[in-house]
Amino acid sequence: MHALLLSSDLMLISTAQGAADRQGVPLKIASNPAHAATLSAGAAAVAIDLRMPALNMAALVPQLRSLASPQAPIVACAPHVHAEALEAAAAAGCDEVITRGQFDRRFDALLARLTAPAERRPAAD
Repeated sequence: MHALLLSSDLMLISTAQGAADRQGVPLKIASNPAHAATLSAGAAAVAIDLRMPALNMAALVPQLRSLASPQAPIVACAPHVHAEALEAAAAAGCDEVITRGQFDRRFDALLARLTAPAERRPAAD
């Protein structure tokens, strides 16, 4: 089991890596959508930084969903001022579309749900 982050932002990568380390979940980092597709096989969670250039969310989300684990949540994040990107992610079928600040506060909990025993898993926020 691993999580996947599509981002080239060193601060976001650092935040996600810290959460992954605390939760004991291996984190793979993809620097572009094609790289994300190669790393997404079997991913238990996928996070997408909507600030990545040339993202085609309508094509990317179904591709990642077909390669990742069946129940893997796909979470997209961007600064709140990137309203169009956030709307495109929601329209593409991401399970959660959140601001960058929300990502910083909630990624730990998302990974914790992945490692919790099935009978004690809390419901999604």
